[in-house]
Amino acid sequence: MSKKTNIRNIEKSFNYLDNPDWRKRELGDDVLVIRDAEISGINFIDLSWSNLHFINCDFFGIYQIKLKSLRNTTFEDCRFAGVVSWGKANNLRYIRCRTGGRSIVLDYSGSSNVLLEDCDFLGSDPDPNHWGGIGSRGDATFVRCRMKWFSLAGYKQINLESCETADVKIWTDSRANSGEDYFSSSVKIESSKLRGKFDMAACDLQSVTIKDTYLDFLDLSGAEIKNDVLIERVRGGYLNASAHSMGKLTISQCQILGRRKNFSFEVGMDSAEEVLIEHCNFGTDPTLSVGLGAGRPLEPNEWTTTPKNKYALIRNSTLPVMDASWLESRHLRLENNTIGSVDISDSRIGKLEISGNTISREVNLQGTKVKESKIQPLAKAQLKLDGANIRLN
Repeated sequence: MSKKTNIRNIEKSFNYLDNPDWRKRELGDDVLVIRDAEISGINFIDLSWSNLHFINCDFFGIYQIKLKSLRNTTFEDCRFAGVVSWGKANNLRYIRCRTGGRSIVLDYSGSSNVLLEDCDFLGSDPDPNHWGGIGSRGDATFVRCRMKWFSLAGYKQINLESCETADVKIWTDSRANSGEDYFSSSVKIESSKLRGKFDMAACDLQSVTIKDTYLDFLDLSGAEIKNDVLIERVRGGYLNASAHSMGKLTISQCQILGRRKNFSFEVGMDSAEEVLIEHCNFGTDPTLSVGLGAGRPLEPNEWTTTPKNKYALIRNSTLPVMDASWLESRHLRLENNTIGSVDISDSRIGKLEISGNTISREVNLQGTKVKESKIQPLAKAQLKLDGANIRLN
C-alpha cells in the first residue's frame, strides 16, 4: 500500500471518527469527506459511524475497526487489507475499491443495501482455506467487479452484474452458523463471465437465476434451494446442478459443451419438483453425457411411493447421450429432441412420453416400470425392454 497520512495526524477527521456524538453536534448529518488517509494502528471499537465519504484511503489491521454500525457511507478508490467489521451496515457503496489475500471486509446480520462497483477482489492463493471475503450479511450487489480466489458474501441476496470471476465461492448463511432462523440467499447473475469454478456447492439458498453468462464450471452439487432455479442463455463448459432439493428447474437456450468426467451437464431431476429443459445444445460428442437420473443404483427401500419430481419436460434440444437411469418421476416427456442415445433404464415413472425425437442410436428402457407410456416408433434394434413393463403403442 502507498504511504498516506495516518488518520491520527488528520486531527479534525480523527476526532470526528473517534467521537461520533461530538461530530453530530458540530456537523449534524453533513457528509464528512476523508481523503488520502491511512486508517491503521488505531482501534475504532463499538462506534456508530454515518454519512462518510472516504476517497483514496487505505484500511488495514486485524479487528482494529470493529464498529457497532455504519450507515450512508461511500468508499471511493480505497484499499483494504486485514479484517474489518462494519457492524450493522446500511447503504454502503464501494467504487473502484481493492482488497486481496485473506482480507475480510464484512458486516453484521441485519445489514442491507451494499453496492460494490468496478472493484477488484484478488486473492493470492488458490487454496480456498486461504481466501478472503467481502460483501454483506444482508444483501450485496456486485457490478462490473473482478474477483479471483475470493469469497463473495450475501446472506439474504447476492447479485452479480457484468462481473468477471475466476475460482470464487459464494459465502452464505446456514443452520450450522445461525440456527433455525438462518437466512437463505437468493443468487442472481447476469451478463457475467465465470471462469474456473464458481462454487455454490452445499449452500442453503432461496433461489438461483443466471442469465446471459459464460461459465467454465458452475457447481450447485449438494445445495438446498427452497424455490426455483432459472438458467437462461448461458454458454460454456460444465454445469453441475445436482442439488439435494429445489423447486422448478428451468434450463433454456443454453449451450453447455464442455467436458468434466465425461459429463457436460448433471442434475438429479428427481430432486426438483419440476424440470424444463428447452432449446439447449449439449453437443454431439458420443463420449459426453447429460446426466439426469440418480447416477447410482437405488436399493429397493429407496424407491418412493410419490416421487418429488412431478413433471420433467425436455424439448427442442440436442443431447449426445442422455443418461436418466435410476430416475423417479411422475411424468417424463421427451419431445422433438436430437439425441445420440437414451438411457432411462431401472427407473420408476408414472407417465412416460417419447415423441417426435431424432434418436440415432439405442433407447434403453430395461428394468423400467411405468403406469402409462406413449413411445414414438423406433427401429426394433434400437429398443431395449428387458425387465420393463412398457408396451409399445
